[in-house]
Amino acid sequence: MKNNQFPKEIGLCLSGGAGRGAYHLGVISVLQENNIQIKAISGTSIGALIGASLACGKSAEYILEVIQSKEFRSVFQISLGRGYMFKLKSNAAVINKLIDKESFEELDIPLSVVACDVKNESAVYYNKGKVLKEAVLASCSIAPIFCPVYVNETLVVDGSLVDNFPVEQLYKYNYPILGINLFPKYKEVPKTMLGWLKKNIHTAWHSKYAVKKELCDIYLCNEELLNVKIFSFKDINKAYMLGREDMQKNLEKDAL
Repeated sequence: MKNNQFPKEIGLCLSGGAGRGAYHLGVISVLQENNIQIKAISGTSIGALIGASLACGKSAEYILEVIQSKEFRSVFQISLGRGYMFKLKSNAAVINKLIDKESFEELDIPLSVVACDVKNESAVYYNKGKVLKEAVLASCSIAPIFCPVYVNETLVVDGSLVDNFPVEQLYKYNYPILGINLFPKYKEVPKTMLGWLKKNIHTAWHSKYAVKKELCDIYLCNEELLNVKIFSFKDINKAYMLGREDMQKNLEKDAL
């Protein structure tokens, strides 16, 4: 960044991370308060949902309020016995509160979201057409917790399987890129089978993050996020405040 000043216009890359997504909103709330313009967005999973709502003109505080509401729970429809636990309801009224446009072309900000093609085991990037809600919910559909989703006759699931940090999608816009990664490096030596599984997943992701981090002009990833439960609503405010603190520190640093 020139002259140690935080850029006034940026591209924003939002990783997946389920409940940790409130950290994204904390960062974004500070950006909005300081009139820093988000000119393009790419996102995976919860990053796709937040990105789509932002691109529809919603504020970070509004998105946080909706996600914390009891109504938001209506998105999750129990579907046990079908190979998955829940089905995400794209027609739930609360989804319209977050995403009130039908196509990518209607958005206020260009958006790219990623999902995983189940058959071909490859990334699918969505940035055009009248499949906005379907693409976003597909990117959020973590199998086997959530049911896979058909988008344009292609069966897709959570994009974090193939690209949890789609920063490359922002390069064509030529804005400085702020990348937010919700998965800090898992440093502890595991003591259980589940612990080793988490460690292996983190190791696989971080082999890609090392390269992707270098593509960002500003990169945020706080180790304290390891203490924020992914599949819980209890730590939302904690993650939100952590995001605010980190972004404020960045702005103060660049103002020196």
